[in-house]
Amino acid sequence: MNKILIGNWLLVICSIFYLAWWVITFMPPAPKGSTIGNLCLVSAFVSGLGGLFFSIREMVSSSQELPNKGLNGILLMVCGILLYIALWAFTKAVFHRQVTSELFIITGWTILQIAICNYMYSAGIITMKSAVILAIIVLITGIASLVCYVLYYELPYVKGYIDGCIPLVLVMIVMTAINIAISAKR
Repeated sequence: MNKILIGNWLLVICSIFYLAWWVITFMPPAPKGSTIGNLCLVSAFVSGLGGLFFSIREMVSSSQELPNKGLNGILLMVCGILLYIALWAFTKAVFHRQVTSELFIITGWTILQIAICNYMYSAGIITMKSAVILAIIVLITGIASLVCYVLYYELPYVKGYIDGCIPLVLVMIVMTAINIAISAKR
């Protein structure tokens, strides 16, 4: 669980840098580029890749040794891909929303965090009930992020600016709670 914990803390750091980039670059009254903003975006990318590497590597390398059998990891990945395709088509067709990387990030984050909840249950760190509760919280956060994603282009600039911050703050809170749950049970 140490590598998953490191990975998830790196994803919290990624969210902090991504939020800093957003706040700096899109601060009202208008978007503006800056060196600090660009450094924040690069730092978000690097810490995000590191977080993914640690989390996924740990789940894949030790999945055979788990005492409990949770959901199949391949099934979760396939569901994530199908969910992304469905959301891409739905948001484009129904809301006429321009598809951006945020949809991929929202979907990927949601599936990864559900996979981590599943892994914690499978490893015997948390009960099935706790895993389901955490997964539901993750799912609600993913849905809230999706709502913000859909609304973004329909909002005036300042409200859109705030709307863009909401998912980043929510995922930081949820990942921190998951990390605390992991740390408390180790």
